[in-house]
Amino acid sequence: MAEQQKKEKSAAILASKTRKLVVSEDNGKWGFLDPETGEAVVPFIYEYAHSFSVELALVRLNGWWGYVDKTGRLVIPCIYNPAWSFTKTGLAAVCIEGKCGFIDQTGEVIIPLVYDEARYFNKEGKAKVKLDGEAFFIDLKGNRVE
Repeated sequence: MAEQQKKEKSAAILASKTRKLVVSEDNGKWGFLDPETGEAVVPFIYEYAHSFSVELALVRLNGWWGYVDKTGRLVIPCIYNPAWSFTKTGLAAVCIEGKCGFIDQTGEVIIPLVYDEARYFNKEGKAKVKLDGEAFFIDLKGNRVE
């Protein structure tokens, strides 16, 4: 019996990872639909939502940004303003009280929120940041690079 439950759980995890959801708006609220069934998978409670990127979608609630997974679970609370979608690096730029840095997909701060501006990592694994009026690039560990 335990083996059957394990297989069902694995199948559910795989389905949620491969499931394609469509961001949609209804009466001024945003959520996500399963395009095959039309079912609302992520409830229409958000002020805005971006498409899924690396298994998480950026959503805004009460003026703050956070991230949901494909089951509709709020994985990272809406505490950032502003925030950006995750890139293939597994990191996303987020800001709190005017200071920006990068978090991973669990919400853990990987590169401290010390920058005045930060956006995303490019294909070369570099992110442009700004600190005290100076713009430069950092690597995935937060080290300054050329």
